[in-house]
Amino acid sequence: MLSVIIPSRNEIYLEKTIRNILENAQGDIEVIAELDGYVPDPQIIIDDPRVKFVHHPTSIGQRACINHGVSIASGKFIMKLDAHCAVALRFDVELAKNCEESWTVVPRMYNLDIHTWKPKLHKLTDYMYFTSPNDPDKPFRAAYYEGREYRRQHKNPEIIDDTMCCMGPGWFMHKKRFLEQGGCDEFHEGGWGQQGIEVSLKAWLSGGALKVNKNTWFAHWFRGGGGPGFPYHLSGNQVERVRDYSKDLWLNDKWPLATRKLSWVIEKFRPPTWDEYVEPNENEKKNLFVKFYRHMIKPGKNVIRWRGHRVLKLPSDLALYQQAIFEKKPDFIVETGTKWGGSAIFLADMCELNGHGQVITVDIAPLHKPEHPRITYITGNSIDKAIVEQIKGIVGDKSVMVILDSDHSFHHVMWELHRYNKLVTLGQYLVVEDCHNKYGERHHPMDARDWFLKRTGRFKLEDFASKYLVGLSMDGWLLRK
Repeated sequence: MLSVIIPSRNEIYLEKTIRNILENAQGDIEVIAELDGYVPDPQIIIDDPRVKFVHHPTSIGQRACINHGVSIASGKFIMKLDAHCAVALRFDVELAKNCEESWTVVPRMYNLDIHTWKPKLHKLTDYMYFTSPNDPDKPFRAAYYEGREYRRQHKNPEIIDDTMCCMGPGWFMHKKRFLEQGGCDEFHEGGWGQQGIEVSLKAWLSGGALKVNKNTWFAHWFRGGGGPGFPYHLSGNQVERVRDYSKDLWLNDKWPLATRKLSWVIEKFRPPTWDEYVEPNENEKKNLFVKFYRHMIKPGKNVIRWRGHRVLKLPSDLALYQQAIFEKKPDFIVETGTKWGGSAIFLADMCELNGHGQVITVDIAPLHKPEHPRITYITGNSIDKAIVEQIKGIVGDKSVMVILDSDHSFHHVMWELHRYNKLVTLGQYLVVEDCHNKYGERHHPMDARDWFLKRTGRFKLEDFASKYLVGLSMDGWLLRK
């Protein structure tokens, strides 16, 4: 059996709502109308044993009415429904058929046309989220997706699907589950407000789920325009206190029955307005990398230059190299792949700022060699033994950092790793550039990196670059142990 709980206060559409429920239900059902501090005028007369009216002489609040209705309910399932709603044919059967014990389910929601008592089909909501506490317009409130994101969400073909949040006028669950969650939280002042967030977060944080069922629907009348006003008269201060209580309860993980933290929900849905609270996922990082690559690495007006010389690196890479040079203070930085010389002169300038260090840069055919007293240029193939021996003769027993950024084929990087790793001294970095290609996908240098790490215990892969999210040196920082 399904028990439909309707908290009602000064509602002019209560009778139409009840009759609509009775007309469209096809299973065992009861309707419990909680009259919160009022008696309908004119009196509602419905000669049907499935309908119960409960009169509270003094208003006890919407949440207390729901809790009372559930306490006298006979059904295995309960559904809370506002007193100005229409429902689909067989709504009860469809909801019960697809409701696991740990779920709270909301039917597809439409706006209700109160003149025809039919849904406004162009006003459809399947998915909602709640805003962050720092949202400038509506902090920590149930919210609708808009524009492109609304269209993307509502193209989802899943019929029974996860949704982060609901508005609160209509939801369905096992009665047992409702009671296990402690019912509605009556500490919200006035018993009203933030109910969509409470219902949603109790579903998710208890270890269950909030689902939308697109096989059925309900239509809700949203007050506004010239229609009757809101029945619960709360002052602005009361409303703010309700919202402050809700923020404190959920944002500070104070709900005692939670088995998950709020951060789990945020990470799962990654909703608008929460960007500062979540780390980009791998797909977002990949898309960001591709945008940066196209914007700054491909030839054009946005290429990175250092003192007028082109640098085949992203700004995040340059920030990482200056940090590594400052912290490790290598006597020598060996770079394979001079190209335009921009990175070599950048590295040399960082050494100059630190008052310490020299740069040795190798290229088979450098396009430019900017002059700098701290740079030594070597022309030749970086994996030739003679070139490597020449560099060994220069660095001697000094501390050495190595950057591999020449030919990115697997075998070339493999031989570079094989020959140059012996130059890197204890506590210094060996950097394998371009582990990702221009599409943000795994590239040959990463394969060579993995080949090398399987064969040596002298280096470990460091998570040095991830703080900047994207970079050509990402996933390539190996520390000499």
